[in-house]
Amino acid sequence: MENNKKIKPNSYYSIQYWMINELGLKGLELSIYAIIYGFSRDHCGAFTGSRSYLADFTNSTKAGVDKALKSLIQKNLLAKKDFVNHGIKNCIYVAKEVANLVSYQSTELGGVANSVSQGSQLSCPNNIEDNIEDNTLSLEVKHFGLYGNVILNDELYDRLLIESEEYADEYINRLDSHIEMHQLHKQYSAYAPNQFFIKIFDMLRRDGHVEG
Repeated sequence: MENNKKIKPNSYYSIQYWMINELGLKGLELSIYAIIYGFSRDHCGAFTGSRSYLADFTNSTKAGVDKALKSLIQKNLLAKKDFVNHGIKNCIYVAKEVANLVSYQSTELGGVANSVSQGSQLSCPNNIEDNIEDNTLSLEVKHFGLYGNVILNDELYDRLLIESEEYADEYINRLDSHIEMHQLHKQYSAYAPNQFFIKIFDMLRRDGHVEG
């Protein structure tokens, strides 16, 4: 099979037993739900990839992916949101919360199926918030992510790249999509650039992509 450069060599998704036992999923629907759940579990993030990505990752076809996505939406297991970016229609998918399954949820996910925890505290190891120098907070801020909901300055963004060059942009987009999908603009409008940095750093750390 030809190597697919769109998928990182160490990527994987986690199929948890409750997806089979409680949801009754199997085959392609099970694989696709597990992938999307990995991006959107714990109420943060969304799957913004393409149908081609899902087809390649599950060794299936676009037609098969479309059928599985439609079925999962009809079963009320996925939420879909359409958007237009530069005149091109795209969509994002989020795995809906499944009641009474919290005790089944694994916290050991990596690769494509990384857990992303929303949390209520912006906590990072080694007092990282104390290590953000005051002069970084006065720099010009920029909007990051597909929707521009994440606000950072160049120095904070560079620090994220230093901490995790491979995953920094992915996690910025996860937080950006989470804000857009759940209409949390008002809540995050009070965030300063350093708070966005800490939030994203915390997400990276919890998924094992930075040391700490």
